[in-house]
Amino acid sequence: MKFSACYSATKFKAFTYEEQIKALHKLILCLEQNLSNPEKRLSIIDHLLKLSQLVDEPLPQKMHFFLKELNPRLSPHQLMNKLYFYLEGSLRKDGSMSLRIGDGKISADPFLRKKAKQITVICDNLRSVFNVGSLFRTSECLGIGKILLCGITPTPEHSNMPKTAMGTEKLVEWQYLQTSIDAITICRESGMYIYALETVEEAGSIFQTIYKLPLAIVIGNEALGIEPSVLELCDECIALPQLGWKNSLNVGVATGIALYQIIFGGPNG
Repeated sequence: MKFSACYSATKFKAFTYEEQIKALHKLILCLEQNLSNPEKRLSIIDHLLKLSQLVDEPLPQKMHFFLKELNPRLSPHQLMNKLYFYLEGSLRKDGSMSLRIGDGKISADPFLRKKAKQITVICDNLRSVFNVGSLFRTSECLGIGKILLCGITPTPEHSNMPKTAMGTEKLVEWQYLQTSIDAITICRESGMYIYALETVEEAGSIFQTIYKLPLAIVIGNEALGIEPSVLELCDECIALPQLGWKNSLNVGVATGIALYQIIFGGPNG
């Protein structure tokens, strides 16, 4: 299998010692990029082991120990640990690594997918691009119909979005609206029931609510929650019950739990 940093034995032997070390290091970086791809991972390991035998002089100590322990039987997690020490903790961030093989194989219950498609998420002035990226990833995994990004909420054009969305910002339908009131108006005209995910006193538990489909779920700013004027337009408030001292979870986490409950938690109205 061809991949970046692939060298023939003849070409590699023609390199100087310094060039050979650079080539092996480049292959190790290539291995890190392809940890989640079994075919490429095994091919790179095989290539590394063969080329390292062609180096006439002793390898640098760190590289020597890494290659000495390298073998095709190592799991991706074992390799990741060894790469971490070889690279002295400078592994790539998740957004820079390839997605796990298996993405794109949709085999979910058609009924549940139809239910999820009837859900719209309204983001009321979320501040964090990382929370929004997480919402895109969750929404894509669940097959959510649409995300409406309102006010200051970052859109997929933001340069940091791919770091947490992991490519899902290109797969989920979304629309930017200037205000959440505009978003609620559009959803209500489409016949949607509007829920607010908010920790207000009258909010019902997400686990005890009988959800009416199609629906929109409004989620609010990380620090301030949902704007009061927006909250007044919602049909019903729901919240996650808490057993600890803190009264709320991260907005991305809370929304994920709520969406899973709506789709998998039981009958809807």
